[in-house]
Amino acid sequence: MSSCPNREGSFRRGKTKTDMGATVVRILAISATLGAWSMLWVSLHGGLGPGADARADEACGKLMAQQTLALLEHGGQITVITRDTSTFKNPATDIQMGSFRKAIAKAHATIGSLHELQVDPLRPIAVPSGDFCEAIKNAPKGSVIVSFMGPPLLTQAERDRLGEIKPTIIAFCSGGLNQLVDLRTLFEQGLLRAAVVDCRGAERLAAGAVGRRDHPERSFLTITAANVADLSLWQGGEH
Repeated sequence: MSSCPNREGSFRRGKTKTDMGATVVRILAISATLGAWSMLWVSLHGGLGPGADARADEACGKLMAQQTLALLEHGGQITVITRDTSTFKNPATDIQMGSFRKAIAKAHATIGSLHELQVDPLRPIAVPSGDFCEAIKNAPKGSVIVSFMGPPLLTQAERDRLGEIKPTIIAFCSGGLNQLVDLRTLFEQGLLRAAVVDCRGAERLAAGAVGRRDHPERSFLTITAANVADLSLWQGGEH
């Protein structure tokens, strides 16, 4: 006598497999959603925090301080322009500034004026020309203006209105900013004395990545009027 197949049992097993598949899909969907929201939160709050580049950012702050102290004259003061990280977090800026302050204090110097500017994270980093002109006008002779937001980008009319540039200006150029700004002209106009250029994203330095971990200062080029041609060579320009 032949037995009838247990259709109810087969149905239950099929239903169980379907439910398990649906559960897996829901879990994957929830995981993807949480991952997307996590990445959005990280991007809005300045990244994952100090990591592999922390030592390089510390080296950057130290290099900026070295240039500042070398150019500061007796009776002058240090004016710093940097981004405000209270709203939009930026660990790199905080590390650079912490290293800069430490080096300045170690040399028994003081920061006379600090300008923290709010920056739209979706826009290129730059100091508004009006703010830079005001800082230049207010700085006495022998002073140093230190910009962690790039060099002064002024119109010719703004430059003409300034007349004699009394303070010395040094600037940190992040990313590809040095390729967008004519540093040579800024040197000639007296609007820049030294620039610390970030080279971490450069293909030419990729082969030296291991060396940069051991010597993070190699991630930067210190450019002055005397060696600005080196920057063109490094960028692969005509030589």
